Amino acid sequence: MKRSIVLLMIGAAMLSLGAIAVSAQHVDKLEYPQLNKLEIPEVDKVTLENGMRLYILEDNALPIFRASVRINVGSHLEPADKIGLASMTGTVLRTGGTTKWTGDEIDEMLEGIGGSVETSIGRLSGGASVNVLSEYTDLGLEVLAEILRNPTFDEDKVELAKVTERSAISRRNDDPMDIAMREFRKVIYGPESVYARHTEYKTVNAVTRDDMVAFHEQWFHPENIQIAVWGAFDKDEIVQKIKQYFADWPKGNVEVPAAPEVDYEFDRHVYYAEKTDVNQSNVMVGHIGGMVTDPDYADRIVMNSIFGGGFGSRLFNQVRSKEGLAYATFGSYTANITHPGLCIGFASTKSETTGKAVNEIVKQMERMQTDPPTEDEMRMGKDGYLNSFVFNFDTRSEVVNRLMNYDFHNLPEDFLVQEKEKVEKVTAEDVVAAAKANLHPDQLRVLLVGNKADFDVQPEEMGMGPVTEIDITIPSGEEKQELAITPENLAKGQEMLARAAEAHGGVANFTAIKSMSVNGTMTVSTPQGEFPIPVESVEVLPDKSYTVATMMGQKMYDIRDGSKGWKTIAPGTIGEKTEEDILQAKESQRRDLVMIFSHLNDDPYYQAVYEGSGQLEGQEVEWVALVDQQEETITRIAIDPATNQVVGQSYWGSGMMGGEGTIVAAYSEFTEAGGVTLPSKTVRTMDGQKMSVMEVSEVTINGDVSADLFTKPTM
Repeated sequence: MKRSIVLLMIGAAMLSLGAIAVSAQHVDKLEYPQLNKLEIPEVDKVTLENGMRLYILEDNALPIFRASVRINVGSHLEPADKIGLASMTGTVLRTGGTTKWTGDEIDEMLEGIGGSVETSIGRLSGGASVNVLSEYTDLGLEVLAEILRNPTFDEDKVELAKVTERSAISRRNDDPMDIAMREFRKVIYGPESVYARHTEYKTVNAVTRDDMVAFHEQWFHPENIQIAVWGAFDKDEIVQKIKQYFADWPKGNVEVPAAPEVDYEFDRHVYYAEKTDVNQSNVMVGHIGGMVTDPDYADRIVMNSIFGGGFGSRLFNQVRSKEGLAYATFGSYTANITHPGLCIGFASTKSETTGKAVNEIVKQMERMQTDPPTEDEMRMGKDGYLNSFVFNFDTRSEVVNRLMNYDFHNLPEDFLVQEKEKVEKVTAEDVVAAAKANLHPDQLRVLLVGNKADFDVQPEEMGMGPVTEIDITIPSGEEKQELAITPENLAKGQEMLARAAEAHGGVANFTAIKSMSVNGTMTVSTPQGEFPIPVESVEVLPDKSYTVATMMGQKMYDIRDGSKGWKTIAPGTIGEKTEEDILQAKESQRRDLVMIFSHLNDDPYYQAVYEGSGQLEGQEVEWVALVDQQEETITRIAIDPATNQVVGQSYWGSGMMGGEGTIVAAYSEFTEAGGVTLPSKTVRTMDGQKMSVMEVSEVTINGDVSADLFTKPTM
């Protein structure tokens, strides 16, 4: 009985497999009905007397009002020494408040109605958006008008935007792919090009509130603004509402310069950016791209898909699947309306196969010019584009925003439809012709990001032209001031530091310090508010330290024992300190008052240079710079001339929330422990923005310290 059941099951399975096989043989013969004709909603255009252009699309499906603003402004208009001005202006435009409401009041108002108003400025255009329920249309338009017309650029929000930008700069070398994309833009457009340049600490620090005010006053005028609106409203009524808030905005009669042209010469060159902490390379091979208005743009769309557009493309099949050279690979021939795009062949590969990956990408470019696409490749090359074409119209937002953009660039309203019709007609011969006309495998620029010590072929041996090494080190934003070191100011600096040491307890007492334990509370300032954090720390001179901070019930450790150490890298997870972590710890220790005073007479690691009188947080002080043997400033000491006590320091360093800047540590509430006098309160700011307040409740000098503190903690 059981045997019969098994035989029946096997037979049924065989019949099923046979049916599947027969079906598979005829899948290509399946006929699909023609898609319904694409109905594109009509958008009404209205131009106000002041030149502002409106694009209006009624959509009563949901009780929502939405608006999208295109502003003819961009980072291409900012001076080279203040890169970041445009993007930060775009941020503070919204966060910095208006003459009617503060930024925080706008936040609360919009949160109360479940709405949003946002602003930004990119390379070649600025933008704003409104999203509210229809019943709050007037409020949404009023907030938008206030932000665009009457921003106040609150100083605190300006500083917060600068802190955010510095934080991004400090992390920009974390991801090798980000490095590759950033540097390849420089390789193609030029490092100073508006299409490739980026912020540095120095350019961000140079931006002021006055710069933002001037930038806004120069470029924000109604003739430079387009507004697209869609949602549940009556067209005539919404036009009147917009006029209510914008019609009295007078023209500025300012002509915005066109996007700069790109000067490019085809050549062969290898660029190498060293990143030694990785075991794989990011490889980019290519040259300048094209424009969307080029006659063969549609041919290139299909060519690009076949070359490296994704699964099934030649790059994917050959470089990743067949040769196994890449974790990820793609090819992209991009185009823009205002300036040429980029032609890129990319692979992320093992360091030991870097040269092979470069060669294989080049081979596939050459194949595009000699091997016509097969029927399957042509179908794949077109279907990816054509089958997703309908999604260009699946929301009202896409329709009206695209029309607004086309109108600005004087492109026909049906530009996208024309493009689709051209793609449908592309032949295999057209693809080969496009490859011959647009790909230049004999004139490629190669960018390598990785550790060349592990490369299978060294950059200069790849036969791809001369080699240029790119320095991706993040430049310090510290303004280097010439410090004249003379016998006179050295003598005075040493004398003042000696008086300061005496005022704090004397060199002998500082030299006697072998260990110090501190308990206290650090209140950290963040965009979300201030947060008090209990902190315990123990230091054993010269090179052991232990700190534990308790945050939301979690202990965060930072431990150093000479040239090694450990730190909390995630809640409940301990990792080893990096070389950079150890270096930063040593730099911090060199600024510690105990270290400074205890080394005053015993082979000091610094020279004390008198700088003159000045102020610290409004207090009159005398400045003494501590300079190392290379004449690099370690820190600047502020001494109260009345008491000879050190009341603060100023130095270049990293912020707690990321980024670098000038950090000022202001000392107060001095207390005595173990024969020395030290500050109980330290307020730290970076470029004027408060970072933290450390308040010490207990200090123990030369107490018992367990050696176990300086080992890896168990979680």
